[in-house]
Amino acid sequence: MAYQEAGYLDHFYTSFFEHPENAFSSALKKIKPLEKEINRRSFHELPIEKFVSRPIPELLRSIASRKLGPIAADRIWEWSELGFDNWVAKNLNQNIDAVHTYEHAALSTLKKAKELNILGIYEQPSQHHAFFDAIVKEQTALYPELKTAGAELLVNDKAKKRNARRDEELILASLIICNSTFTKKTLIAGGINPQKIVVIPLGFPPVIPHQKAEPSAKPMIFIYAGNQSLRKGSHLLYQAWRNCNFSADEAELWLIGKMQLPQHLRENLPGKVIIKENLPHDELMSLYQQADVFVLPTLADGFGMVVTEAMSQGVPVIASENCCGPDVIESGKDGWIIPAGDIDQLTTQMQWCAANLQQIASYGNAAKQKAANWQWPQYRKKLAEIVSDRWQQFKQEKLSV
Repeated sequence: MAYQEAGYLDHFYTSFFEHPENAFSSALKKIKPLEKEINRRSFHELPIEKFVSRPIPELLRSIASRKLGPIAADRIWEWSELGFDNWVAKNLNQNIDAVHTYEHAALSTLKKAKELNILGIYEQPSQHHAFFDAIVKEQTALYPELKTAGAELLVNDKAKKRNARRDEELILASLIICNSTFTKKTLIAGGINPQKIVVIPLGFPPVIPHQKAEPSAKPMIFIYAGNQSLRKGSHLLYQAWRNCNFSADEAELWLIGKMQLPQHLRENLPGKVIIKENLPHDELMSLYQQADVFVLPTLADGFGMVVTEAMSQGVPVIASENCCGPDVIESGKDGWIIPAGDIDQLTTQMQWCAANLQQIASYGNAAKQKAANWQWPQYRKKLAEIVSDRWQQFKQEKLSV
């Protein structure tokens, strides 16, 4: 949309999308069990002639992620990713000035772009793999029960091969776009030239129109949303909750999202804990408004859109430093930043919130104001400006050779 609004977009190459003029998605929507899933891929903002799609591999990947085990689903994901990359590369031509690619699905495309003197833009949504490898090894050493089939996929030989592919992509890219300062730091630590990295935090969702009400005498409601996994530090949240040992009258913990850790890790959590593993996004957004504080103790998140979602709904966030938190939260004013992996700090901050319930609404209203000042239109404008500037530099460099 940023490129379309700036008048730059030639075509948008994608997998499966829903659009009123897409005959394939319209036919699939007639199958009632699929309707909700199809609608999740809605993209009506671009004219249909701008889309070029390759839907079948993505549909198979989506089915596999729900019906098959992690190993089989992972194989189908890789097949889909690499096939997509090769498909886009074959469609590049000299009439194109720039191509915007995505992590792990870009190597063939970036190679072709280099051959054709096209500006290769690379979106890096997650931290550098070397940083995450260290996190996985550290956490599985500290907590051996985290060693699961899913965790093994993150560090096995296949992961090493994929990471080598990512390294090639990062080297080939002329411009790397990160969504957080945290991600940029991990790339620099991984040996990537900082001169070609820019940080553009993602936009906030539209804010709720009303002020967050002052809480009445009620339990503090802490909410977490997203997959419960090693990456997200969910096991640390469980332990912090145990340390807090709140009574049902003091606080509640709402855990929203798919459980990807061994189930026994969250068994016998004290106090009142509400678990909902599957929740439509619109229902989640409504649920935020009932909560007091969002908690994201993530160990490695390139951004963490749940942070911006919660803040837009007037909910302040306790976030670790290993996500977008430092870019969008002013700690102590509209939320709180804690060291990643520090259970004691997480426990202390949750206890402070529960003890200072009357102050939480002011934090939430400040969070909402922050959200109002950086919406998606501002993000798109900034992206188009940066890409235009880099393309002008790229063009001058080509002429000087």
